[in-house]
Amino acid sequence: MKFKKQSNVAFFSKYTREDGKFTIESVDRRINGTLKNVFEVTDETGKVIDTLPRLKDAKAKYENA
Repeated sequence: MKFKKQSNVAFFSKYTREDGKFTIESVDRRINGTLKNVFEVTDETGKVIDTLPRLKDAKAKYENA
């Protein structure tokens, strides 16, 4: 299934899979003392299940999961 970008999300990107099972959201996290932009994957209950450094990796991993 493909991810669709949600509209009206300020500052950060948010993508939801067509069936609503997974959401990918861009967030800033402090990693080793530096602020980095990463992509968190959440399930339908809102629990963070994975954090990946690139949007392309997150989409590829969860498109067919």
